[in-house]
Order: sequence, then C-alpha cells, then structure tokens
Amino acid sequence: MSPPPTEGNGVEDQRVAVLQVSALVDHVASVERPVLRQLVGDEVAGSKRCSLEELRQILETVGEFQSKAGGSASNVGRALATGFGTPVQVVGTRGSDEWGSLYSSSLRRAGVGTERMRVMQEGSTGRSAILTCEGERTMRTYMDPKVTTRVEDLSVDDFEGCRWVFLSSYSLYSEGLLQRAVDLAGQAGARVVLDLASYEVVRSYHKELQEVLQGGGIHFCICNEDEAQMLVRCSEAAAAAAAAAGDTPDPTSAAGYPPDSPLPSTALALLLRHCAGAVVTRGVLGCVAAWRGVEGLVAVPAVPGVAVVDTTGAGDHFTAGFMYGLISGAPLERCCEVACLAGAAAVRVVGAELSQHDWQWFHARLHGDLAGDVVQDSSAAEVAQELLGCYALIGRLGRGAVYFGSARLAQGSPYWQRAIRLAERVAQLLGSPVWTGGGPGMMRAASEGGLRAGVAVGGIRISREAGTNVLTMEDYLPAGAAFTCKYLPTRKVALTDAGARQRPDQRTAYLFLPGGLGTMDELFSILTLLQLGKLGTALPVPLLIVNWDGFYDGLMQLLGEFDQTGALKAAEVRQVMVARTNDEVLNYLAAFYDLPAPEPEPETDEGGCLEEEEEENGASGCGEGPADGRPSELQDLEARLEKLKDLSKVEAAGAAGAAAAAAASGGAASGGGSSRHRSRRASGLGTPPPLPVVSAHAVSAEDVLHGLGAVPHVGRK
Repeated sequence: MSPPPTEGNGVEDQRVAVLQVSALVDHVASVERPVLRQLVGDEVAGSKRCSLEELRQILETVGEFQSKAGGSASNVGRALATGFGTPVQVVGTRGSDEWGSLYSSSLRRAGVGTERMRVMQEGSTGRSAILTCEGERTMRTYMDPKVTTRVEDLSVDDFEGCRWVFLSSYSLYSEGLLQRAVDLAGQAGARVVLDLASYEVVRSYHKELQEVLQGGGIHFCICNEDEAQMLVRCSEAAAAAAAAAGDTPDPTSAAGYPPDSPLPSTALALLLRHCAGAVVTRGVLGCVAAWRGVEGLVAVPAVPGVAVVDTTGAGDHFTAGFMYGLISGAPLERCCEVACLAGAAAVRVVGAELSQHDWQWFHARLHGDLAGDVVQDSSAAEVAQELLGCYALIGRLGRGAVYFGSARLAQGSPYWQRAIRLAERVAQLLGSPVWTGGGPGMMRAASEGGLRAGVAVGGIRISREAGTNVLTMEDYLPAGAAFTCKYLPTRKVALTDAGARQRPDQRTAYLFLPGGLGTMDELFSILTLLQLGKLGTALPVPLLIVNWDGFYDGLMQLLGEFDQTGALKAAEVRQVMVARTNDEVLNYLAAFYDLPAPEPEPETDEGGCLEEEEEENGASGCGEGPADGRPSELQDLEARLEKLKDLSKVEAAGAAGAAAAAAASGGAASGGGSSRHRSRRASGLGTPPPLPVVSAHAVSAEDVLHGLGAVPHVGRK
C-alpha cells in the first residue's frame, strides 16, 4: 500500500470518479412534528424503502419540496466539483424518465460530468422523500430494480483517466459490484476511497465487506460511529483489536469521548489492517483518523457555534472535504479540519446541496474572509449548462409550434377544451412538434392536443409555476420529453429557440393562449426581439395572440396607448396576428405556409355553446344569430361607431373648455405635443376599445390598433 501523500500536490489533474449504482432524486421538505407523525407514524428518523404510491402520497401531503440529484456518491461528487473545483465524473445508471433527466441536469449544473451514466429505457429513476424536522431527517426511498448498475455493466473504461474513485458500501446491494469496481479502479491506476454507508449495510453485508477490505484495494475508509460500532461487533477479531487499541494512547478523551470506551481506536485498528488510512466521524464531537504505520491518532473537534438545521448530506460533505485534503496531499489533521468544516456547512441548510453563499461561508472560515469573497459565482456556468441541455432536447425533438399560457387555467376553465382542440388541429395542419413550458393549465392542455395529434411533444420546465405546487403526480409528457430549468431566463431563451425557424421547410409558430404575468413576460420578450430584428428576419415565424372571448382586449388597448403616445409604432407589431377563434388561427397558419385550409369547426367548449354566445344570441338559440337577421358583428360595429362620435363631441368640448381656461389665465400649458390622448385622460374617458374585426381571419395587431379591421396581407415564407 502506498505511504501517506505529502503536502503540495495540486488537484487540476486529479480527476475523481464516483459510482452511483442507481441514480436517485431527493425531494427535501421541512415538516412539523404532527405532519411527520401522520406520514411515518412512530418510525421517525432513519431510512426505509417504500413503494412508488407511498412516495407519491407523502409528497402530495407535503406539497412544497426541493428536488435535486441525490445519493451519497452524487452528493460527494457535487461537493467536490462546486466547493473544491475538482474534476468529477459520475458512473452509474439512471432512467430515461423526467427524474432521470433532472438528476443528470442537476449534476451537470454543478460541473459533474454525466457522460458515463447508462440510461435505461425501462423502469423509473429512484426517488427519495427526505423529511426534516427539528434537525432530524426521515427518509422514504423508492428504487426500481430495473434501473441499477450490475457487475457486467462496469468496465475499466468507466474509470479511465481518473486518479481517485469514490465508492459507497451501498454498492453491496448489487451482488459482486463493489469488488468489481475496486478491481477496475486498480486496473485504471486509481486510488479508492470507501464509505461504509450505513450500519444496516455493515450488519447485512459484513462478510462481503470484509472480503473487499481484505482484498487490499481500498486506500482509505470512512465511517461514522454507528457503522464503526457495527463493524466491531460483527468482526471476529473485535476483541483482539480492542486489546491492541488499549496499548495505544487514546487522544479522543480530549475531544470529549469517554476514555474507557475503545470504539474509535478499535474500529480504526481493524480498518488499518487492510487500508492505508481510515477516519471515524463522531457528529458533534468531530472525528478521529489514522494512517497505517504512523504512530498515534489524530482527533479534531467539530466546528463550534453552528446551529443544526438539517443533517441531510452532512456526511457526504465531510467525505468530500476529506477527499479534497487527500487529493491535495494535505496532512491528516488538515484533512480532518477541512472535512469537519464542510460537514458544518452542510448542516446549516436544508438539503444536500450548498448554495454559492454557503460555499463562501465555508471558504471564508477555511482560508480567511478574502478567500470567501473571491469564490467565483457559478450562476453563469449553471445557465450555460442548462441551455446546452435545452438545446439538446430541442435538437432531438425538432422545432415546432410553441404555446404560452396560464398555469392556473386548468380543467374547468372555459378555455381548457378549446386549447386542447386548437393544439390538436394546429399539429395536424403543420405536422410539427408541440412545445410548452411543460407545466399545468394551458401548457398541459396544449400538450394534450399535441399528443392526440400524434406529434412529438416537449416541455421546458421551471421548478415552480405561479399559483401551483411542484407536480407530484405521474408526468403527462412522454419519457425524456422534458427538461427542468433552475433559472427562468434559460427557459425563456429555450422556448423562443424552439419556435425559431432555421430552414424554409420548418413550420413553427408562437401561440399565446390566455395567461397572466408569466405569459406577458414571454410575449413582450418575443415582441421586443421582433421589434429589434433579432427574430424571424430571414425566416419569419407566425405569432398569434389567441383572443378568445376578448381575453386580450385590454392588452390591445394598452398597445394602443403605447402607439398614441409614440412609445410604440403600430407597424412594429404588424407581424403579430390577433385571432378570436380556433378557425381564424388555422386559416392564418394555412395561408402563411401555403397549406390547404382546414374545415371549419364550431367554437364550443365541452361540446356545447359558450356562455357568452348564449347571452349574445338570447332566445334565438345557440348559433342562430340575432333576431333581425343581420350579423351581430355589424350591429356591434355600428354601436361602437356611434360611441366614437359621442366621445369625439365630448373630447372637442373638453378641449375647447381647456383652451378657454388657458386663455383666461393668460397662458397655455407648457410644452408641446397636445394630443387627444391627454384630453381623453383628463376627461376620464380613456382610450376607446379597438373596433371589432368583421373577418374570418386573424387580423394584424397593427390594424387592430388603428381600428381598421381589414383582412391582413399574409406573407408566406
């Protein structure tokens, strides 16, 4: 076995591989004690396997939680990459479902390579509900036996180019896998660090664990007191090791451990028979470590004054800190100090992932305040990684019709069925994929329509939609058809890209269904890109505002205000079309792409007449028109024209009165630019609504703002 490393080695070329046998997504939630009792009864604390249905029930009850890549090996790799700048590669297996994609994207954002992860087409990625209460964690985990790494799956190529390999004794759940990984790491020239994982694993697989240790392939072993105690109890040599440890000075009493208890030194002596070094973690009492062949133990106390919020991931961060010390060639005492500080940083927050602020706290205490201040912000790198993931999904599914709309307008909304039918008909017409934000409400309705039409459907998600909780039900999108973003700007760029045409044969569109602030954010972003000539210059893209029941009349009034004040030129929204019905959307798209016009359909919801139509039609019945036989649009137009005449009279009178008042006071209002816009404001009348459009086609927003109502010229490309 190699001697202890010396101070001064760098980490730039010290690539680390971590073996995550089965990918795991952690759902972390803070709960009150009564809720915890309701969910798990008296089985508080510890970890237990559960069914997928039990997991869903827990998450539905909790409601709010954070979802991140989990698993001991993944946590260690992420901490090494984000906190210490160590090159890390994860090896293992995940599912092809949404949670598998989230697992990989979460690690990639942290700078962990996922190229060596196997993706299983059958089965589900593992998921764990981690419930934290008063600093204590209770875990319920679902693992699909179809999604796991087996002996035959590993090869020496998985560890090629790595100087270090982290393994967890959880690998013992897959027969022969731990020994296989140790052997392959040795063939690749890498040193192995082994974590004993849990006392349950040590107890259940003691024989297999002893065989792996006796094989001599483990460079360093890490365990906590519970695991150490179980190892001693299960070992036939426990008594002899305890006697040998009694002759060795035990410095652990200075750290608060009872001097008459030989547990740490006994466990270390047992492990050092087969490993070059070992460390036993002791929670609030710090840790005890030793090198084989080096006299004495190293005891380091825990970091004082740290309030424990959640212990999830504390042991994994301890391991990452210790490995960083080993990799950089630090003395054993320094390895322990770094490890204890990393563990302390982890218990300060909920979950197993530290933010940039938390890492600054860590580095400020490790190296001084200046070092903490200069820790680089990783947000830009995370956004870049997210964009790459989004572009990969778009490249695989193809560009198409992108739908925006409210997450709140779900089933029961008057727009639900119309949105489904619109997306279905558009997909049938264009033959292109359907893209949405992958959330509930209008996004789900559009996705349902695309699925009915049999086209590819994709979603660029954000972890939380307005007014909703994180989805805990079965995903409605096909496996591998969604990407979840941490940052909202990433999602906006990706959805815009999903509708941008790159070839003349691509048929794409942006369709804005009824929505709120998020939908307006997306709309005005794309309008700005069009205004600046940053989108659709070479290959124009249809943009349609779906104005069902006049939902967007207020928006058109606002744009009219912009036009009247000079903040916007109506010609700048000429490319934007306003449609009142699904047929108008279909007719415009057919004309734009030179396709046969589809057969018209009645504009109904849930198969019946809309309430608004019933009110307008009165006793004449659904769809029969007004009693005098003239189109209702013409009657409405005449009424609006009369109203405009009245407004003009009032406006003229108001202007005359204002002029007379100004003359009487001996002057006029300062500044030029007197406008009817200001006089309307002064009179409290506001801007009149745009004239209704008497047409079977969508109408240009420019024409709506000017009140022309003319059928627009359709520029096919």
